[in-house]
Amino acid sequence: MNDDLRSYFEQIEAAFCANRGAPLLLSPLDFEKVLEWHAAGVPLDVVEAGVADYFARLAARRVPLRRAICLSLAEDRVLKALDAHRAAAVGRSAGVAGTEPQAQRIARFLEDRAAKLESFAADSSLTTSLPLLGKFSTGAAREIRDLVPRAGQSLTSLEAKLQPLDREMGRMVLLESPESMVGDWKKEARSLLGDLASGMEEGALRQTIDNLACKAGLAHWGLPRLSLLYLED
Repeated sequence: MNDDLRSYFEQIEAAFCANRGAPLLLSPLDFEKVLEWHAAGVPLDVVEAGVADYFARLAARRVPLRRAICLSLAEDRVLKALDAHRAAAVGRSAGVAGTEPQAQRIARFLEDRAAKLESFAADSSLTTSLPLLGKFSTGAAREIRDLVPRAGQSLTSLEAKLQPLDREMGRMVLLESPESMVGDWKKEARSLLGDLASGMEEGALRQTIDNLACKAGLAHWGLPRLSLLYLED
């Protein structure tokens, strides 16, 4: 694992444990979530703010903090903190106090993703060798366009629709891409994990490497990320 990613992971783990008030070894699924945030460029202070908000809400509901057993439980608060951070950044760059309404930004994101998927599906130079991805892109674009009128829904509700599409597209990338390419992507993923991989159980390590390889494959074929983590891409 490179030093930047290691530091990112360790500081998030420390923030989670400090808020929990007790030590906790984060699971491979938690590590996968950290990888997603890191790949999407989510600032460390945003993750820490989301984690703190999650624990504050537990305290307000008088839920024992020790019941917070995995990082993924704080995912929706991190997503909200990220959206607030990005909206504020847009406002500062424009020199205004107000920001574009969240629903408008999300609707534009959904339209953009649908258009990019449609463009991929219409490119016969790609879909001839990647027919399943072409078919999937057409269907996913339709589903995403159907979400546009609901852009004002909660981020958590929208992400629950988008994240499965994002993951399925990544799975198909590994399924249809040339074996040599997939092998290279997995080698790069294993290199990124470094010595941390030696402490992971085999199934979790394989899943983590596959997920990292999916990200590389999507970038190679010019396919967009569909998660709201990539709202500003």
